Amino acid sequence: MSSKADLKRSHIIQTAIQYLKDNDLSTLTLDKIASSANISKGGLLYHFKTKDTLQTAIAETIMNEVIQSYEHFASLEQGTGRLTRAFILASEKDLANGAALNIAIQIMQNDHSVISTVYECLLDELFQDGLEQSVVHLIRLTIDGLYYSQLLTIAPISDEATKGVFEQLMHMTRKD
Repeated sequence: MSSKADLKRSHIIQTAIQYLKDNDLSTLTLDKIASSANISKGGLLYHFKTKDTLQTAIAETIMNEVIQSYEHFASLEQGTGRLTRAFILASEKDLANGAALNIAIQIMQNDHSVISTVYECLLDELFQDGLEQSVVHLIRLTIDGLYYSQLLTIAPISDEATKGVFEQLMHMTRKD
């Protein structure tokens, strides 16, 4: 069972993630997060001594949530391409819920090593999934493009078109 302090810490992080889904990272302040979380700034500072420690916790939480989502979907899938389908489904879920992974990338813009390491391990798993490597690369690069177009607001596609793209990606993982 989580302690009261763990619950409060989690509440602050989730409040900050929601704030960043609605606002630019450059506007993040400890005062704004304390206010949004309905706690005093002193209460926030008890858990996070600096803005950097809060941001690191946000990025770590997002990465853990994305990996947990991937693992959950992987447990539901079977056969060749199951891990790649799990990656597609976890990405689709994250994009539909505000693209939290983009927040982690922005926070860690000067140190992508953690994200790169996790992503490389994930890709290693996907390359062992029974699909051609070129198919895995196409799927990965398509999903990357969906994230980047949303992050950079460079001609992001409609929700309907995004749904169609994910359906096609899922189709690519199934051997007929």
